[in-house]
Amino acid sequence: MRFSKLYPWRTTLYGLLSAMLFFTAAWANSWFTQYMSVHMLVHIPWIMASGVFAGLALSAAEISRSYVGGAMYHGYGFFNKYGVPGLLFASFAAGYWMIPKALDDVLVSHTMQLLKFVVLFVAGMVLVESWRRAHLVIKLFFLGNFSWMAAIVGMLYQDEPVRLCNFYLQSDQEIAGIGLVIMAIALPLLWLLTEVRAVLHYLKQ
Repeated sequence: MRFSKLYPWRTTLYGLLSAMLFFTAAWANSWFTQYMSVHMLVHIPWIMASGVFAGLALSAAEISRSYVGGAMYHGYGFFNKYGVPGLLFASFAAGYWMIPKALDDVLVSHTMQLLKFVVLFVAGMVLVESWRRAHLVIKLFFLGNFSWMAAIVGMLYQDEPVRLCNFYLQSDQEIAGIGLVIMAIALPLLWLLTEVRAVLHYLKQ
């Protein structure tokens, strides 16, 4: 593995942040999963964020410049054209854990709990790399689709007269629903603020 000569500290920083987030999520797992709103709106994104920082650490280390790393990177890039397969995987991974049955399974099965950590961590790594490969229109499509899905699920959680999860109260279900709707609104706005120049340049073309 060949480390960047310009910013060698980034690899260490991102790696430490990734490890800190992941092990905190594992160590405080029982607390994070105590309430449905915290489980869905904090714990799941927390694990994905650890994967994102792991992906950033690999990128900062310039692993693609080594012989073995370069071969693996180019092979991965062949199957992840324009970031579409990676973004699709990340969307499915995040969307799956919005399903009430999935949240219940995590609380009763150690296998499902382990699967949640592994899938979300990998999804975070894939997400950050695929996002870089994606065109502006592809980013907008996936972000819009995920936000729409989160908003629909959030409204269903609020409107459903009975609780959908066996291990969570209906009141917490409603809070989780409100949080999902807020997230569905906030994510596109945050993205637009960070990509406003690229969006304006694309519209002028």
